[in-house]
Amino acid sequence: MRALLLTLPLLLTFCALAQEQPVVDSAPLTYTRSVNVPLNAVQLHDRALDAWNWTFGREPGAKLLANVREEGVLDGSARFNFRSEMLTAREESMGTVQYKVVIRVKPGECRLQILELTHTGNRNTALGGVHLGIITRGKVVSRRTPGLSKVNAQRLLAEVQERSSSRIQALLNAFEARVRAHAEP
Repeated sequence: MRALLLTLPLLLTFCALAQEQPVVDSAPLTYTRSVNVPLNAVQLHDRALDAWNWTFGREPGAKLLANVREEGVLDGSARFNFRSEMLTAREESMGTVQYKVVIRVKPGECRLQILELTHTGNRNTALGGVHLGIITRGKVVSRRTPGLSKVNAQRLLAEVQERSSSRIQALLNAFEARVRAHAEP
């Protein structure tokens, strides 16, 4: 009992120190949406392909990489242009955010995943581009960003996350609306 009482303050100190460390969430930023429509798999695949053409397919550099109607598979990639509002490293961070679109269709359900969002900066500047790489969910940049201080890198990450979220959510909403259009209840 005496040994427990002696080690208790040490254990509490260790726990307090462990809680002070900031948690870095380095999980990649992903978006998932499920659209339920009362259609068979083939009809829903055709609707998803049409919705792809009207939403993600209109993004710069959009490519449909796989289109297998029998298996309900649509895979593609696209990107959107990014220009920072920050004054620091504006030209160097200007570039693109590229992402992968995975669509799986089964009877009555169309599931979308947007993943592998990657920021690539402007390589044509005198100092070279500022690349964040894979966009993560956390507020702290998981690796050092050459050309930016830690604070500015965190601001840039927050800006890329916010811009990505608004852009992807708008595309997901438009995709869902296009798939649901003229569907019979």
